[in-house]
Amino acid sequence: MEFLGQVLKWLLAILLLLNIRAFPTIWHFRIFRPLIYIWASQIFLKMRTILMSKSAKEKAFERWMDALTPVGATPFHSTVFRSWASFDESDYNFHLSNSSYAKALDAARFKLACQLLPKFLVAGGVVPLAGTHFQFVREIPILAKYEVRVTLEAWDEKWIYIVCRFVSKRKVKSRKSSSPVAKKDGAESSPSFFHAPVNSSGVSMSSTPLTSTSSFPPTDIDKLASKLLATEEPDGATLHTITVSQMCFKMGRITVPPAVVFAVNGLCAPPTSTSSSNMDFAFDTPYSLANPPPHWDEVNAIASRLHGGSIKKLQAFFRGGWKDVPEGERWWEQVMGGGVELRRRHNLEVLDMLRKGMEGAKEIH
Repeated sequence: MEFLGQVLKWLLAILLLLNIRAFPTIWHFRIFRPLIYIWASQIFLKMRTILMSKSAKEKAFERWMDALTPVGATPFHSTVFRSWASFDESDYNFHLSNSSYAKALDAARFKLACQLLPKFLVAGGVVPLAGTHFQFVREIPILAKYEVRVTLEAWDEKWIYIVCRFVSKRKVKSRKSSSPVAKKDGAESSPSFFHAPVNSSGVSMSSTPLTSTSSFPPTDIDKLASKLLATEEPDGATLHTITVSQMCFKMGRITVPPAVVFAVNGLCAPPTSTSSSNMDFAFDTPYSLANPPPHWDEVNAIASRLHGGSIKKLQAFFRGGWKDVPEGERWWEQVMGGGVELRRRHNLEVLDMLRKGMEGAKEIH
């Protein structure tokens, strides 16, 4: 009996270890890890400046805040969240469970928000989720490592659209490899109960083909849709799932326009984009803290203590102060343009169809 008791204890310990990522507070740590790093950095800053004068502390805080703020970047920022298909997040088909994709998205989107919108988050803003649309292309096997590549792709007066791509790096195999994924001559990966079969090119056989049978040439929207749903990344990584999340910005109960939030966080079009019709951004002298965009003085007047601003003024601006600015003096409306605006419009035409489709589904009974 004593031996059996020891065996049961070891089995229980192994079971708990295999499911450790499902323990209480583990999810919270995974989500708030980027914010925890920021908090820790701020605490360290306070410790370093504890003996300094008030003005020196304010200067140190402004330098720290400026280092976090992506001044001069475009809103089309990308980041990568890395994870793996643990036992507690996999289903009985030994694949990452469909429900676990949403769990990973929480952490991936929050990481993007911390990198893009530090001033908005420090002021107490939140980024609530309105909906997420999934397209499953290929399953992620249990214990496999994967990446979530997150990009803010479009926005309008209220909503932002974040595209996330679950990908995995291909392993280098010998030519004699007979892996089902590498089969040729139209061979397909074996389907499971919750995953449609995938053909040799990596496309889900349940998906609607992107190529049209129409004799008309593809439009710009067709090309963009094909790009967003491509089954292989530019670096050769395999696409498993693509998601589109619809979100907005809130300060309390007030919805803040994306253009306002972006401008306050230093996001803008590059210097040469206003005279360019190309959606690519190639320029010699990008905006930065050393070479700030023209609207940065307006932001400092609201948010920087050294220029007469404060966190309270920034909060008041987000809560509706932007509405009090006269139409012709709304500086944040001039921040984007050129290639940034062209890309935003192109992407919005495609991604906004998802929102309209879901709203239309409400009327179907």
